[in-house]
Amino acid sequence: MDTSKITEQMFIRNDQYNFIAQQIYFVIHTQNTVNHQDTRDAVKLHAISKVKDTIPGMTEDQECLLNRMIELENEAEARTFLNELKRNYVIPFQKVTKKQIEKLFPKAKKLQVPDLETLDFQRLSYLGWFDTRAHKQYLIVKYQGKLKGITGHFANSNNKGICSICNHLGEVALFMTKVRSGKETYISRGNYICKDSHACNENMTDIKKLEVFLDNLYQ
Repeated sequence: MDTSKITEQMFIRNDQYNFIAQQIYFVIHTQNTVNHQDTRDAVKLHAISKVKDTIPGMTEDQECLLNRMIELENEAEARTFLNELKRNYVIPFQKVTKKQIEKLFPKAKKLQVPDLETLDFQRLSYLGWFDTRAHKQYLIVKYQGKLKGITGHFANSNNKGICSICNHLGEVALFMTKVRSGKETYISRGNYICKDSHACNENMTDIKKLEVFLDNLYQ
């Protein structure tokens, strides 16, 4: 989706959308497995309360929209509702062109750029891909209102662990990148992150870990 198509009604980030989906499916699971009605009602109220805490400052109409999540009775209804949210209310990550990407990574020679036409920018909190030719991992992030390009490499692989970005257990690798520590000096920093950036974006239910990851690089 082109960022020019962002509308005022869009108020949900990708990570918040993932959190909403997580809560919806937990509520549905509870309705199908718990017989005690008071418990089922309590789970519904707790879920919608957690969602509202995740998205502060909502308007009355926005709250009414999300209140519908506790009325869903099965996974088919959940998918329909989530598709509606994604289509109309999820803020896309800033769309970039091949030329913009090349400017973000001026030192990269013959940079392999992902197929931008196939990317769903509404399902991105950041853009990441592995350049098989250069054996490097590239990340494009939004930091302090500006797009930033991060270049690094995976020092190891085939590890199960917690990702520093999405805080999810999965296949991670030590992502090593150089950051400026002075006018002409650099230091290497490493963080375990998901090898699969697509899965990382889908797993992220709180953007705070990504913000901490970026603060550690740029501050």
